[in-house]
Amino acid sequence: MDKYSGSWRQLLNRFWFIPAVCVVTAVVLAQAVVAVDRWLPEGLNSPWVVWVYAVGIDGSRAMLGAIGGSMLAVAATAFSITISVVATASSTYGPRLVRNFMADRGNQIVLGVLVSTFIYTLLVLRTIRSASDDLAQPFVPHLAVNLAVLFAVADVALVVYFIHHIADSVQVDTLVLGARKHLLEAIDRWHPKEPPEELDRTAAGRGGGGVITPGKVGYIVYVNFHRLRDLAVAEDVLVELVPRVGDHVLVKEPLFRVWPEHRAEELAQPLRRCVRLSDARSADQDVRFAEQQVVELAVRALSPSTNDPYTAVNAIQEVAAGIVSAVSRPLPGNTVVVDGVDRLRYGVVEVEEIVDMPFDQIRPHATGHVSVLLAVIDLAARIEVATVHPSVQRQVREHIDVLLDQFRDSAPHPRDLARVEHHARSRSAG
Repeated sequence: MDKYSGSWRQLLNRFWFIPAVCVVTAVVLAQAVVAVDRWLPEGLNSPWVVWVYAVGIDGSRAMLGAIGGSMLAVAATAFSITISVVATASSTYGPRLVRNFMADRGNQIVLGVLVSTFIYTLLVLRTIRSASDDLAQPFVPHLAVNLAVLFAVADVALVVYFIHHIADSVQVDTLVLGARKHLLEAIDRWHPKEPPEELDRTAAGRGGGGVITPGKVGYIVYVNFHRLRDLAVAEDVLVELVPRVGDHVLVKEPLFRVWPEHRAEELAQPLRRCVRLSDARSADQDVRFAEQQVVELAVRALSPSTNDPYTAVNAIQEVAAGIVSAVSRPLPGNTVVVDGVDRLRYGVVEVEEIVDMPFDQIRPHATGHVSVLLAVIDLAARIEVATVHPSVQRQVREHIDVLLDQFRDSAPHPRDLARVEHHARSRSAG
């Protein structure tokens, strides 16, 4: 499982974090470059000035003012464009994909650099002194002013990139590929090709145990399994995480069970700190939510208001990558065994659940679209060929039987029915 705390991942996904880092960097850079300018020899005839573009006091002030004002205006425009794209994506593709826009590194970096350029020019501008100022002798930070010009040129290129990036980010292909990436990452985390030696697969947990409640309401979005394992070993106890990642828990519902039972109270706070709850689910460790994002694209595309079967077919083809990876690997372990002793037990998402989701959620909306039905049949055939679990083969055959029965009940045109049935037979035979 993931060795790193989910707090850093959550912080990096905050829309404000990278812009805030850029602003702090701009403040430090402005002070540092101006300090270097004060240290260098003064005067326009100094040897070092030959290597930079020397601008007078009034020219420097006008240039910095123009750069700062224009960058702030461009940053405001870029922010408005981002909000508009987020609103469009939320209404078209689903609100759960909005988080992908907010966590997009390209958008964060562009806004951060534009705002930090404004901060940089503002701080450099305040250091310029003329002969009429009574505060100090005349001073123009030539190096800092020239650096501001370079930032302005770079910002123009960044704006061009932003326009391309924001236009590309709302394309269906980009959204589906991003959702598929999250699904594959979650599958690799929970269904590795080579499970760790200390991870075993056991039957349902024993009864009893000391109960530890979460103390608040929310979705389980991150669990530090390594910390839980180390804590269980150090305290010589067996810990069971009752809900799975992605489950919604209430204040008084069981979060952990601990054996021996009397150790539960003293371990309540350390164990709670290993679990992070949130008001919304996250695809970082939640296989079901990661898969749901891809499936939701297909379901929304088949809604009467959208009526886009081609997007649905694309989503079905992409979700196949994650499902095939899961069914072609060993069953996931659910118990950490250290020196022959069970130390940590938790629930996992079984391959049957991963296989069921696209069929159960897409099938009710697919009967009116032959192309989507053919894509679902192809999905079943891919799973049947790739799986190493005989139960999954039987499972997908049952799904195809249900799909064909539902399609026949919808009174399709005989040509469409013959086409779908022929495709099902040919793919099953292959």
